[in-house]
Amino acid sequence: MDKQKTKRAAPLVLGRAAAWLARLWNEEHLHILITGVQRFILCAVLARGTVFGGYAPFGLAMASALMARGAGLSAIGGVVCGLMLLGGGMKSGVYIAAALLVLCVMSVCAGLRIVRTAWFAPIVAAVAGAACTFVFLPTGEALTLSALLPFVAVQLLTLGACRVYGAALSPPRDENDWRRPATLLVLVATVLLSLSDLSLFGLLSPARVAALLLTLAAAYLGGAAPGAAAGVALGAAMDIACGYGALFTCCYGLCALVAGLFRDSGRGWFALCALGSGLCAAMLGVEHVLFVPMIFELFCAVAAFAVMPPLVWEAMRHSFLPDTLMGEAAHRTVRQAVGKCATEAAQAFYELYLAMLNGISEGKAAGDQNVRAVFDRASDRVCKNCVLCSQCWQRDYVTTLAALNDVTQPMLKRGRAELSDFPYHFASRCVHLPELMRAINSALFALRERQSLRRQQEENQSLLARQYAGITDILRQLGAEATQDVTAQPMMERQIRRYAAAFGWIDRVCAVRDAQGRLAIELYGEGIEDVLRQGEGFSAGLSALLGVTLTTPKRVEDELGPHVEMRERAPFRAVVGIGRQQKEDSAVSGDSGCYFLTDAGIACLLLSDGMGSGTAAQQDSRMLITSLERFLRAGITIADALKAVSPALRLRSDGTRFTTLDALTLDLFTGRAESLKCGAAPSYLRLGGQWKMLTGKALPIGLAEEDALGEPVPLRFGHGDLCILLSDGISDGMDDGWVRETLQAHAEDSPKELAMHLVTGAAGRGHDDDRTALVMRVEKM
Repeated sequence: MDKQKTKRAAPLVLGRAAAWLARLWNEEHLHILITGVQRFILCAVLARGTVFGGYAPFGLAMASALMARGAGLSAIGGVVCGLMLLGGGMKSGVYIAAALLVLCVMSVCAGLRIVRTAWFAPIVAAVAGAACTFVFLPTGEALTLSALLPFVAVQLLTLGACRVYGAALSPPRDENDWRRPATLLVLVATVLLSLSDLSLFGLLSPARVAALLLTLAAAYLGGAAPGAAAGVALGAAMDIACGYGALFTCCYGLCALVAGLFRDSGRGWFALCALGSGLCAAMLGVEHVLFVPMIFELFCAVAAFAVMPPLVWEAMRHSFLPDTLMGEAAHRTVRQAVGKCATEAAQAFYELYLAMLNGISEGKAAGDQNVRAVFDRASDRVCKNCVLCSQCWQRDYVTTLAALNDVTQPMLKRGRAELSDFPYHFASRCVHLPELMRAINSALFALRERQSLRRQQEENQSLLARQYAGITDILRQLGAEATQDVTAQPMMERQIRRYAAAFGWIDRVCAVRDAQGRLAIELYGEGIEDVLRQGEGFSAGLSALLGVTLTTPKRVEDELGPHVEMRERAPFRAVVGIGRQQKEDSAVSGDSGCYFLTDAGIACLLLSDGMGSGTAAQQDSRMLITSLERFLRAGITIADALKAVSPALRLRSDGTRFTTLDALTLDLFTGRAESLKCGAAPSYLRLGGQWKMLTGKALPIGLAEEDALGEPVPLRFGHGDLCILLSDGISDGMDDGWVRETLQAHAEDSPKELAMHLVTGAAGRGHDDDRTALVMRVEKM
C-alpha cells in the first residue's frame, strides 16, 4: 500500500515543482534581475579591454549605450567592477569618472526627444571620455602629433563603438536587416578582445580560440567572402589586443578564405583546408612571441569545429542571418562590401609578398660572405695563445694580412687550404702553422654550410612569397567577381510563377541574370517535388515560354532550404572519353586525368603525369589535379590557380621530383578556350576540319619558376571540333606518325572509342610508361 502511495505521489510532486518553476520563470522581477545581471557582466567584460597603451573605451561605450535605454545602475556597476579588476591605476579611476559624467548627463536629459536619437549617446560618451582623459596628455614641447593621435583615435573609437553597440542592442527593423549581424560581429569582436589576455597554462587564449571558431563558422555558413570579412574583423581585434603586427588578421582571413572555397566538399575537407591554410599563414610569425600559442589555438579551433553538431550551426545561422532573401539594394551593398574586403585583403597579401621579398634581399646582403671571418675565427683559436701573437697581429699586422690574402684565392678555388698556399716568409715564422691551417679549413667548412643553409632558406622563403603573390591574384579576382552586379527579372518571375502553378504550389521565385547576361532561376515551395518529377518536360515548356534554353531542374539544399535550380543551357556541349592503362610492371598509374563542368558552363580537361610511375608519381599528379579542380570550380582562371598551387608543389618535391600539366578550359557559351601546358606531351586539335599539333615550351611544375610557367594559348572551338590530350607514354611528339593515322582513321568514332584506340595502339611503341588519353568532341546543341 505504501509503495502504491509513493508511486502516485511522485508524479504529483514533479507536477507541482514544474508548475512552481513555470510561475517563477514568468515573474517580471526575475526577468529584470536576469537582464540586469547580463548587462552588468557585459559592461564588466568590455571595461577590461584596453587599446593604445591603457585606454579602455569599450566599457564606457557600452555603458553609454545602455544608459540611453534606462539601464544606468547595472551599466555603471559593471564598468566600475571591470575597471577595478583591470587594475589600471589612475586611468581606471578616470574612466569611472567618465561613466559617472555620462550618467549625470543622461539623468538631466531624461525625457527629452534628443536622448532617443542614434548619435546622442555616442557623442556624450566621446565628450565625457575626452574631458576625463585629456589629463594624461603631455604638456609643453612634449605635446607632439604622435602623442595626440592616439588620444583622438580613442575618442573616435568610443564614438563608433557606442553607435554600433546601440544598433546591436536594438531589435532588427525587419527580417532583411543586414546591419544586425554586422553590429553583433563587432560586439563579439570587442568582447573577445577584452578577454584575449586570459590564457590557459600559458599556451592558448580561449578568446582567440572562440574568435577563430566564429571565423570558421562564418566561412562555413556564408562562404569564402563573408568568412574572410569576419576573419579580418576578428583577427584585427586580436592584433589590436596584442598591440602590434597583423599576424592574426592574416591567419584568420586566409583560413576563412581558403576553407570557404571548399565548404561544399563536406566538413572534413573544410576543416582540413582551414588547418592547412592557417598553418601556412602562421609561418609569417615564426619569430612572433605568440607563434606557439597560435598553433595550439588553431588546432583547438579546428577540432572544436569538426566535433560540433550541425544543430549548433543551424542555431547560429538563424540567430545571425535573416531567414529570407535580402532585398536588391541590400544585396548590392553587401556585394560591394564583400568585394572591397576581398580587394583590401588582396592588397594586404601583396604587401606581405613585397615584405618577404625585401626580407630575402636584405638577408642576402647581410649574409656572411666575408672570407675574412674564416681567418678571424681561426686566429682566435690558434694565435691568441701564441708567443708571437703580438708580433704578427700588432707590429707586422699589414704583412700578416697580405699573407692571408695570398692564401684566399687558391683556398676558395680548391675548397680547402694547404701548407703550400702560405708565403715562405709567413710559413717560416709561424710556429703553429699546421694547427692554423686546420682551424682555417674548419672555419671554411662551417662558412660553406651556413651559406648552403641560407640559400635553402631563401629559396623556401621565395616560394612562400610567390604563393602569396598567387593568393593575391585569386583574391583580386574574387573581389572583382563579388562586385559584379546581377539583374533581377521581375517580369520573368511572374511568368515563371504562373507557369509553375500548374505543377504545384510555388511560394517564391527568383530569376536573375548575372554579369554575363546568363539566366538563373530558383523555385521554392511544396510544388518542387512535382517539378522534379516532370524533369525535362517542365524545362522544355518553360524554355519555350521564356525563349531561353534551360537545364533540367536540379534539387538543391542549402541555408535557404530545399529548392529547385535551373540555369541557362549553353549552346555547346562537350562529349569526353578517357582511356588509361598503367605501366606493365606497376600496380598503379602515375598519370591523373579528369573532366568536369563548372557551374559557370566551363568545361575543363586536366591531365598530369608524375615523375616515373607507381604510388609516388600518382600522389604528385593527383595532388596537382585535385587542387586545380577545386580552384577552377570556384571560378578561378587556370593561370591564377597554377600560380597559387605551383609553389606548394615545388616546396613539397624539394627539387627532386616534377609533375607535368596539360590543361584545357572551354567556355560552352562562347566556344572560347585556353590551353596551358607545362612539360606535357603535344596535344592534337581538329579545328574547322584542319588538324594541328599544339606544343608547349614551359618546364614541368617543380622545375620551372612561377614566372616561367607560360601563358595560356587562346583557342576557338566550333561544332565537331576535337581536342586530344596525351601523356608521354602514348607519344612525345617525336615519332607520332601512327598517332596521326589513328586520328584520321577514327576521328568519327565516339571519344571513348578513340581514346581506347590511342591507348592500345601505343603498346609496344617507344618506352614503356603509363598511358592516358583524354578526347573531347564539341557539339552544338
